[in-house]
Amino acid sequence: MSNLSDVEKIVYEVIKRETENSGGIMQRKLKEIQELKNIRPRELQHIVKKLIKMNLVRRLRVSSNGKTSYFLQAVLKELTKGELIKISLDDIINIPCLTCKYIAICGTSKLHNPSRCSVLTRYLISKTLKSPSSSYNM
Repeated sequence: MSNLSDVEKIVYEVIKRETENSGGIMQRKLKEIQELKNIRPRELQHIVKKLIKMNLVRRLRVSSNGKTSYFLQAVLKELTKGELIKISLDDIINIPCLTCKYIAICGTSKLHNPSRCSVLTRYLISKTLKSPSSSYNM
């Protein structure tokens, strides 16, 4: 991270903070963050690309109603082989699918598809990006 400019460090810190607080941030929302308002959108886009190339940030494609957006997450810690994530019963009970009005018509070959569901994607991202203390080794 030492080869980042001050502006690039600020952008990374904002993405990192949003990742820790809420699982990440939609790329188009970056320009609305107070610390980043004075950065031109085009420059912001170039900084994000650089952070992705340096493996400091990952960009996930999220589709909703035929529109594609990008969800940014800071790469905090990669799981290694043999490392598990603790999951509580509450995590399973709170899966958005259980209360979704489309559950009866949702499936891999149907109009509503879990792999393209932005609500489910955001939920899973928020659950997988917990602090390092939420995982343990076998």
